[in-house]
Order: sequence, then structure tokens, then C-alpha cells
Amino acid sequence: MRNYEMMLIFNPELDEGTINAELSKISSVIEKSYGKVTNTDIWGIRKLAYPIKHQENGFYAVVYFTSNTQPLNELDRINKINDKILRHLIVKTNSKEQ
Repeated sequence: MRNYEMMLIFNPELDEGTINAELSKISSVIEKSYGKVTNTDIWGIRKLAYPIKHQENGFYAVVYFTSNTQPLNELDRINKINDKILRHLIVKTNSKEQ
């Protein structure tokens, strides 16, 4: 099992309940492949460096999780087709705990 960090930028027009529902969907994909979400850090609405899909701001969230490499392709596929997510990035971290 490796440690990963996934940064998500959601559409800022979404309400908090919708964002929490999307985060729980992502968590279920991770847990389905025997991974574990260790922490979720909500940054809130921040200004983007450049417009993405005609949006000047984005709702940032960071999900820290441990998993094998199996769910990474599925997470990438799901996040790409989700119109509520403006951008996402998954990186492997070296830290033991988040």
C-alpha cells in the first residue's frame, strides 16, 4: 500500500452537500479496492491562476489515501468525465501519515 494525495477543484457554484456527495463517491471507489481514505482537507473557494471552463474561482479539496495502484486509473477516468470537477491531480507521497 502506498500513500497518495488527490487534489480536486470543483465548480464553485456547487453547494456543500453536492461536494460532500462527490467526495463520498470518490471514497467509495478507493475503499472498494481495499484502500483507505486517511484524511480529507477542504480548502474552500480560491481564485484560480487562470480561467478553467469559464470559471475564475474553484472549490478546492484534498483527499489523502492509502491504496495499491488498482483504483488510480478508475479514479482518473471518473474525475475526467465528471462535469462538477474542473481539474484533478493524483500524486504519490512519501509521507507515512497525513
